[in-house]
Amino acid sequence: MILKLILNLSIEFGPIIAFLITSEIYSFITATTIFVILTIISLIVGFLERSEIAWFPLIVGLSVVVSGTLTIIFDNPFYLILKDTLYNGAFAIILLIGLYYKKSLLKPLFKGLFSMTDRGWTILTGRWAITFTILTITNEIARVYLMPDNWIIYKSIATVGTIIFSLYQFTLSKKERLPDSSPWGMRIDN
Repeated sequence: MILKLILNLSIEFGPIIAFLITSEIYSFITATTIFVILTIISLIVGFLERSEIAWFPLIVGLSVVVSGTLTIIFDNPFYLILKDTLYNGAFAIILLIGLYYKKSLLKPLFKGLFSMTDRGWTILTGRWAITFTILTITNEIARVYLMPDNWIIYKSIATVGTIIFSLYQFTLSKKERLPDSSPWGMRIDN
């Protein structure tokens, strides 16, 4: 189970961490190229590990590949930077609409990882809706007021914050776990 968690976190956060590190050594465009390549590899590894399409990583990955490719082709960081505003904003709106209609739209995306009560899924969806809203607003402020090199500093802080927030959600999955799950509310494969 620990190895599965490490693999999932590596698939989820490995490419962005590599981007942030390589952007300190190489140009924004070179770091973006590495980001796109590692994202494609992560999507393939994730598919092979799960033997099915995981929709959330696929959506994230495709947004990185498209915006990263535009950034590389046009030699302009704008596309990758704007992607965060559009992506986070879209997820915030979708999750908020789901909550309005009393639907946890995260459940279908993460049902292979977590085994929680409906109440737990609703709380998780609300937390992520708020987080995506905050990330949308702060990224747009950073996009408008910061140069790409300084945006990377913002992105580093936002990424660390998102990782910490993601790990904190295990306290919720532990509290709202179903009887057939692990002590931390993770789905146990039979």
